[in-house]
Amino acid sequence: MLKKNMKVLILGATGRTGRLIVEEALKQGYDLNVLVRDKNKISFSSKSIHVFQGTPSRRADLAAAMRGCDLIISALGIVRASDAPWSKLITAPDFISESIKNVIAEADQQGLKRLITVSAWGVGDSKKDTPFWLRWLIDYTNMRPVYAEHEKEEKLLANSDLNWTVVRPVALNDSDKIKTLKVSFNNLPKPSLYISRKSVAKFVVDIVKSDRYDRKRPTISEC
Repeated sequence: MLKKNMKVLILGATGRTGRLIVEEALKQGYDLNVLVRDKNKISFSSKSIHVFQGTPSRRADLAAAMRGCDLIISALGIVRASDAPWSKLITAPDFISESIKNVIAEADQQGLKRLITVSAWGVGDSKKDTPFWLRWLIDYTNMRPVYAEHEKEEKLLANSDLNWTVVRPVALNDSDKIKTLKVSFNNLPKPSLYISRKSVAKFVVDIVKSDRYDRKRPTISEC
């Protein structure tokens, strides 16, 4: 049974989607811990947010930030120099999988059971459902290691004891509009191609207290 006043640890809180997840979680009244490399990159001033400096790829940093939390939301990603498909990786190519290994191990130590993570449409069994041009980009550009890391992450979670939800958004944009969402499994209903980061953030926070997507991988897009 989930507690009424939950404390949530958010990883990736300074990223473009992560910042919006923090904003939405504060709006919905959650107490938050965030683990960031640089405290100065957190612009939120709220009594409900507690900032820890460090990295989830270092287990001691993660353990400190996780203490007392009921649930983890991960918006971790592999950062590239730009959105251009061939731009070089800035983040270590194994950053997500190494961090998730630490999350699984430390969650077991601390008795934390629930995790929601943001992956991507085109990861794992959803790749076959994506348009040809996206499959080509995944296979032949610097998007490949990003998708490979999310695939490793999903496999690690599937083999863990965590009660996970893997959210697979379609192509992200920075629209300020929150539209009605389409939630798809096995390409049904067929996803549209785009979704705003704001819509993703709202969906992720909305399912915190729901068991509807326990151990499932919903693809989300806009109607």
